[in-house]
Amino acid sequence: MIALVLVAGIGAGGIALLIAESELRQVIARQELSLLTSAAAFIDSDIQDKRQLLRLLTEQMRGREVTLAEVQELVEAHQTLREEFFNVSAFDASGTLVASLRDRNAKRINIADRKYFQDTLRLKEGVISAPFRSVLSGRPVVVLTQPLQDGDGKIIGVLLGAIDLQRPSFSAQLDALRSNSAGYLFIVTDNGTTIHHPNRSLILEKGDDGPGTIVEAALRSPEGWEDGILDDGEPVLLVHKHLREVDWTIALSYPVLSAFAPMHSVRLRAFVGSAILTGLAGLFGWAITKKLLQPLGRLHRHVEDISAGRADITVFDIDRADEFGHLSRAFYALSQRREQAEQELHRLATTDVLTGLHNRRMFDDFLPKALARAARSGQQVGLAILDIDHFKDINDTLGHAAGDQVLVEFARRLVGAVRTTDTVARLAGDEFVIVFEQLATNTEIDVLGRKIVDAMHEPFLGGGAQRAVTASIGIALTTSPAVTVDEIMRAADQALYGVKAAGRNGFAVNHVGAERVLRARG
Repeated sequence: MIALVLVAGIGAGGIALLIAESELRQVIARQELSLLTSAAAFIDSDIQDKRQLLRLLTEQMRGREVTLAEVQELVEAHQTLREEFFNVSAFDASGTLVASLRDRNAKRINIADRKYFQDTLRLKEGVISAPFRSVLSGRPVVVLTQPLQDGDGKIIGVLLGAIDLQRPSFSAQLDALRSNSAGYLFIVTDNGTTIHHPNRSLILEKGDDGPGTIVEAALRSPEGWEDGILDDGEPVLLVHKHLREVDWTIALSYPVLSAFAPMHSVRLRAFVGSAILTGLAGLFGWAITKKLLQPLGRLHRHVEDISAGRADITVFDIDRADEFGHLSRAFYALSQRREQAEQELHRLATTDVLTGLHNRRMFDDFLPKALARAARSGQQVGLAILDIDHFKDINDTLGHAAGDQVLVEFARRLVGAVRTTDTVARLAGDEFVIVFEQLATNTEIDVLGRKIVDAMHEPFLGGGAQRAVTASIGIALTTSPAVTVDEIMRAADQALYGVKAAGRNGFAVNHVGAERVLRARG
């Protein structure tokens, strides 16, 4: 009887353990897939940010009408490019190298036969290349492209940002996540070419994607897991996730013995017990397993809370000495770097590269908000449009470099002449704007206009020589709360036209809705 009870107890405990083991395998695999999904999202975001950085740079070049001869100096002036890319280079429309951030004296190669170059010209938009070995550096790279266009929209070249596959920032960070764990991460393209692997010699090599291989299993579906795969003859838990931005799959190969080690330990303790201890051993094993998974469960919940906007990245900054603490802090470091990149992208998107002032994009967003604030408070808003008189002559006689010096000094004097509550922006070329808020009286705008004119009296230095520079300023004042952007812009343009008609070098004031300029000052 005792033997039957013992056998029954062991059998019941064994069946219960097998059920628990099956569920536990599902939990562990889903946890690993959740973490891999977060890693894939980070890589997608990193590539998207790099593409946006190149896109913003080409937009700035087009806005400034930069020639191919000026691209070298412009890319060298952007420190962010050195941090984000292994190299940034530019090629003319025939495929010949014209600029290289890494080596301005690089050999003038031609890439007209490269598919990514041809696709960029054909599609007139940026593409992501297949991995290849760079002719310039000899290193395995993937390049992001963006077309370079002149002011008329004609493509004059292609800008390339190269990512070194042997030292990519995102994969180096991902390797650190498993520095204290068994298993490894790898990334392959849809055709099986290796993008990232701990064994550097496999990069750019096409892996074995035959039936039953680890590469074939990783590419079989967009995401998932299975534990019946052999990797180098060892059974592994394979977890994989396809990226959105590129045709890549990131995967984790985790030895089954390591992945399910807590579960095996619980099973061993359960079967060596007696019939009486079988139930206790099963319960104890379940409690131990649950405790072991609690930190990983918390990390999983943190990822979900951040994705849903219920928490910020500080939840990853935890003080634990085990692998879960290392993993959480690594995600914290990755998230901090992503936030910094987003802030830098916002700064580039809203700042004029030459003068450091706000750009047209920032102005177009700011002016409607300023008018709305003034309507709520019942105060006036002033808008000044400024042109440098005869600026084309400066460029034609002294050169564009001297013209840029004049623009920078003009912007500096503008900022010094206005109040701290006023907003200065450069729209394009020599066209600047100022938004005046919190005006006490109508006469205050006259004082500000005169102060700006006086600030330009001192000669400007351009091209190694001093030159008198003057400005024409058209100022519009709101007369009622309900004023649109088009109305105040039209009134300021009308005032500017009046100054130019009167001989330039002065300012004029016009009320929104007036049919003529009310006041002009030389």
